[in-house]
Amino acid sequence: MFKPFGTEEGMRKISRMIALVMVALPGAAMAFNTFSMRDMPISYMTEEDREIFMAAVIDTLERNHDRQGASWENPKTGAHGDLTPRVSFERAGNRCRELEVANSARGHDNRVVVMMCKHTDGEWKIESE
Repeated sequence: MFKPFGTEEGMRKISRMIALVMVALPGAAMAFNTFSMRDMPISYMTEEDREIFMAAVIDTLERNHDRQGASWENPKTGAHGDLTPRVSFERAGNRCRELEVANSARGHDNRVVVMMCKHTDGEWKIESE
């Protein structure tokens, strides 16, 4: 299970995961016309936005079927996004999913596809292809 977001360690994990989601797959990111990190929605999200986003990512990976989308939103800031698991598979004994992530914050939009696997420690982690 994903660790609580309110702890310092939890926030470090969120930051690492978000950074990886945004830059781990440069080929895929370029295919979606990704701009520099400072122009990505994540750079314009509040801490609360990021917490809501990451909770939605974990919930979507755990509960949704392939092609069953989910949305997240912070009504306080207007930041929002859509998450769609595209395909599920097993890799090195771990449950993995390809996840399409589309986020928007303060007029900045981004769409990327990442592969995430659930490891034996129970945490979902970005995987390289």
